[in-house]
Amino acid sequence: MNIVKVEGPAPAYFQIMQDLQQKILSGALKPDDRVPSEAALAKAYGVSRMTARHALTELVNQGYLYRVHGKGTFVSRPKIERSYAPLTGFMDDMRERGFIPSSKLLSFEQVTPDPELRNKLRLPPNAKVYRIVRLRYANAEPIVIQISRLPQHLCPGLETEDLENNSLYFVLKNRYGIRLFRAQQRLEAALASTEQARLLQVPRRSPLLYVNRLSFMDDDTPVEFVESWYRSDRYAFEVTLYKDWGGQNQK
Repeated sequence: MNIVKVEGPAPAYFQIMQDLQQKILSGALKPDDRVPSEAALAKAYGVSRMTARHALTELVNQGYLYRVHGKGTFVSRPKIERSYAPLTGFMDDMRERGFIPSSKLLSFEQVTPDPELRNKLRLPPNAKVYRIVRLRYANAEPIVIQISRLPQHLCPGLETEDLENNSLYFVLKNRYGIRLFRAQQRLEAALASTEQARLLQVPRRSPLLYVNRLSFMDDDTPVEFVESWYRSDRYAFEVTLYKDWGGQNQK
């Protein structure tokens, strides 16, 4: 690995950061490549180990690197970024971004919703819902666990559909004439349970992005309540914000 000379007014750790970052962005250092140790970097750049450690820690904090206890520091894989704007399903979203999506159906059952879910979906007391649990992949890598719940009366016979190879939203649209119009979405931080860690192939208590979404048709009928647990090392959400100029005396 070619090393730039540390010189000039910028702090040494920052110059090392910039050099390593440039190597990552240019592809000289590829995803999952091991970067030199603190001692090796300190010797190569002519700085102290503390300075080298500072540079590596900052790159870890910014998501460019990750550490594996007892093994070293490695280059992170690029995150899959998603904008909030389009109301799309996982498979369409992945294809638009150049990934090959796939799914594994973990369970499909009809259940009686609890009072909270019944209220969200505006269901009568004796109504049933479909509960669909899937593990979703991008390029054969597990990315997200999803639990979808839909009113059974809106899509009778859904259990006959192949939801491993077909998009749920495609089936809703083409078989049942259901088009999603809007959704309410909420994001929270979460830690992977033992089972979630096993499915997502991450260490237990790894940070996850928990997202729940309630989707509606254009007549405001609730269609689906879905909960998703995303790997935070492989997925990111992006939001564009606009200033509200409607108020008075805004500065």
